[in-house]
Amino acid sequence: MKLLLLESVDGLGRPGDQVDVKPGFARNYLVPQGKAVRVSPDTLRMLGRLQEKAEAEERALVSSMQELAAKVDGFAVKVNARATEEGHLFGSVTEKDVHAAMAAAGWTELTVRQVRMHGHLKEAGEHEVELHLFGEIEAKVMVTIVPVDSDGYAVELEEFEDDDEGGEAGEGDASTGNAATETPADGSSPEAAATVDA
Repeated sequence: MKLLLLESVDGLGRPGDQVDVKPGFARNYLVPQGKAVRVSPDTLRMLGRLQEKAEAEERALVSSMQELAAKVDGFAVKVNARATEEGHLFGSVTEKDVHAAMAAAGWTELTVRQVRMHGHLKEAGEHEVELHLFGEIEAKVMVTIVPVDSDGYAVELEEFEDDDEGGEAGEGDASTGNAATETPADGSSPEAAATVDA
């Protein structure tokens, strides 16, 4: 069924877009919720007004994401992860873990999809993680993976800091989880950091 969107719908389009959707989705959600109408000569006359609305929405979103990028850039969080004495993790720290740490620190407006990694983190130490906020708007946060044992106690690393100046070591894995508590910043961040268990 062809519809004209009156509002932005995540994953579908923005006001003024003509979209093809399944009849059930149109009848049960889009049309009753006032998010779209059937395409007709009358509704197409609204097109100019809807496109102006879409452009205004996008300008507001770009402005808010630019403000967020300026605030969050350089923020530091900590993630506790099970590791060996060499700093190799049992499993990995994922986008969900970084997002949970950011949310625990108060950045609740961020989504998991905005956290981008080239690969999951498998080593203890500091890692720079990119946030893709909107379009070309990006920021970077520092994620420190703190190695812990099965009881949650910090692991004393053997030759870890001597082997790699950046605080990262060889290959390995860490299992992930979610419980979060806030802790003070470690001095590498201008703001408070949060620690979560991974």
